[in-house]
Amino acid sequence: MLAQLESKFHDLYLEYFHKAEAHRRWNVLNDVPWDQITTTPNPEIAAIIQTFMAVEMFLPDYTSKIMHLVRSSRGRAWFQANWGYEESKHSLVLEMWITKSGARSVEQVHAFQDDVLSREWDLPYETPLEMILYTTLQEFATSVNYRGLRRVAQASGDGALHKALTLLARDETGHFEFFKNGTKLFMDRDRDHVLEALNKVIHTFKMPAQTLIPDFGPHGKLLQELGIFDDRIYIRDVVRPVLKALGVEPEEMREARQRLRAA
Repeated sequence: MLAQLESKFHDLYLEYFHKAEAHRRWNVLNDVPWDQITTTPNPEIAAIIQTFMAVEMFLPDYTSKIMHLVRSSRGRAWFQANWGYEESKHSLVLEMWITKSGARSVEQVHAFQDDVLSREWDLPYETPLEMILYTTLQEFATSVNYRGLRRVAQASGDGALHKALTLLARDETGHFEFFKNGTKLFMDRDRDHVLEALNKVIHTFKMPAQTLIPDFGPHGKLLQELGIFDDRIYIRDVVRPVLKALGVEPEEMREARQRLRAA
């Protein structure tokens, strides 16, 4: 049964990879209209971009630690390697915007990165099942963040930022699709167990920025004030759509919570 599961994960990866190669690859230098960048960036938008850039700086931790957890699964491990490549482009394009726009100097960015990287990201959950549930939610939430920032930044008329955020949100949606489909493979094996684990992850979920970014409080408040992300948005625009995409009914989640309480 395990061999069958891993074969399906490998098929998922191949489907993901070929679709990405055919429809979603982009170039940091050539596919973002850098000549349309604003040179008078909104300080609030710049602060959020810096926060998102900082989260991407932990790419070595994300990739190595999740890779170690799923190393024996070719489909998941190969996906993780590909995911790292795509996320590295996200880091590069955000850093390029923040320096090209004049929002931060190169020296300021490097000092900020040094401060951020004095910390280390650890797996928020111990099992492959819990981690695929977490990344399903996290990738969807990240796409919500990028789309929300694009909406807020639209008034600035910054064509470079608009295109960059569009590309990033599209990538995050692709990542979500892989993790969602992987979650469904686990659900096919033991739906009740997955829903119990999903309850736990939903109620203990935190975005990486909440634990990694120095003095995150003001950044979190800014995201909330601009309507980009908060607890209400998490439930309405992340949890509910993800449950719907997984084909999970509210009653099933209530029953799973009851089983957890009774255990």
